[in-house]
Amino acid sequence: MARILIVDDSPTIRRMLHDILAKAGHEIVGEANTGVKGYLEYVRCKPDLVTMDLGMPTMNGLTAMSKILAPYPDARFVVISAVEEKAVVLEALQRGARSFLLKPFSEQQVLETVSSVLKQTVSTGEFREKVRRHRRAHFGETEDSPLIEEVHSPFDMEKAADGSLHVVIHPSLSLASLAALSIEVKAFCASERPGVRFNLAEVPKLDRSVLAALDSFMVELHQNCGGVKVLAGNEKLILQVKDEQSATAKLSFFSLLLDEL
Repeated sequence: MARILIVDDSPTIRRMLHDILAKAGHEIVGEANTGVKGYLEYVRCKPDLVTMDLGMPTMNGLTAMSKILAPYPDARFVVISAVEEKAVVLEALQRGARSFLLKPFSEQQVLETVSSVLKQTVSTGEFREKVRRHRRAHFGETEDSPLIEEVHSPFDMEKAADGSLHVVIHPSLSLASLAALSIEVKAFCASERPGVRFNLAEVPKLDRSVLAALDSFMVELHQNCGGVKVLAGNEKLILQVKDEQSATAKLSFFSLLLDEL
């Protein structure tokens, strides 16, 4: 069994990982909600493995991972993210991650991934070189190709002073990341019904399937979490929603919320 450090800005995800890994017999030696704290916790407890979220404030997971690997080149990371773009996955692997989990994840996926990483005998340097060669062969990248410095979560959540949950949606929201958002919001609403407030000001357009899923999600929250409001919406997104509603009549709740702005 391994000594594991969990780094994630979501209390829900940290609790889920803690429960899954502890149940399997692993020792959780530390937790952190930012990249900076993750680095400090690593120095303090020298774990066998780190689960590292990518989209964190102040210092994202890629930067935190690089900061840890500089003095500790044998550190082992499983990167966990709601961002599913291939470029981000490859970037994390080349930075030194040994594997990648996409939110939302299952218990089996977590345990199989952790077990696989712990069994790896190749060094971090060798692993990173294999990824580098793959990127060059399949994507034409060179030594001068820029690194991805910023990885933003498809959404941000914050509890407001009035107790309501504020959710900022970013343009990268996908069906997978919406499923991850659903898990976190429902966990927040399990003990109270504070209402959920969405900010969509940064989103000029969403995939049609994501729009439909978001509409259904908002209906569910309105019924079970104390109501839903949209605090801000992008003009282009508002037009997209109205056009989609006129064509399919499938976004009635979303359309109603945006009409209230």
